[in-house]
Amino acid sequence: MEGIQPTETFPLIGTVENPALFSDGRDLFLSYEIAPAAGDGIAILRFSDVIHFEQNPINVEGLRDALFPTKPSDFTEVLGSDRTIEWKALEPRFWTISFNDVTVEVVFSKVHIVHETREIIRPPDALAGFLRRNVASDHPQR
Repeated sequence: MEGIQPTETFPLIGTVENPALFSDGRDLFLSYEIAPAAGDGIAILRFSDVIHFEQNPINVEGLRDALFPTKPSDFTEVLGSDRTIEWKALEPRFWTISFNDVTVEVVFSKVHIVHETREIIRPPDALAGFLRRNVASDHPQR
């Protein structure tokens, strides 16, 4: 099993706030703090066609004991993992993403940034606001 830098480039991860996650059963939204060196603020990613995700309490010291390759405060694409074998017809990707006190693992088909702001706001508040403005309007009530 090998961990590589993904081809996508997203703002650097900050080291204070932990992320906020929301899944609608198919997609996963991840809101995270942007590092001061990258301009501060919040980035929100949308992972599409999510097969599996989990958030684990692993801090930087615990990364050396992690089951999958993971870099501190960074995105790592894991190659050769059993997490993607039974879904290989879908050509899934497996990433680990390390934050201050948690690591997120996600198996998905596509990822892109859906929102970025320089506003200083907590990741959960930014994600809730984004979902209210954007996702709720995509799904009118019956």
